[in-house]
Amino acid sequence: MEGHQRNLYLYDRFNARVAGVSRDQVATLEFWAKDLGLTFPLFSNPIGHLGIWFGALRQGYPMFNRTTVIIDKWGVIRYMRDGSPDYHEILRVLKQLHGEEAGR
Repeated sequence: MEGHQRNLYLYDRFNARVAGVSRDQVATLEFWAKDLGLTFPLFSNPIGHLGIWFGALRQGYPMFNRTTVIIDKWGVIRYMRDGSPDYHEILRVLKQLHGEEAGR
């Protein structure tokens, strides 16, 4: 999450927004955001619907696998990756989508 925070200005260049989703309660996310200095939204999803929908629910554990998802402005999932975010890859995908939207 700190890496996304550091890259917000780059994501902004591609008109991309960041949001985090966790099974933690709102109070926990508020503490976490403040402690890490996160300025983007964090959503609490204790039941786990989003994790199930994105296939990120860890089998046998009440938590999500770390997953990065890029959704284009039409709501189409254009990128998904399990594990730690690859910021170079994320920026490459955002640049590609930006180019597609600009008709290049």
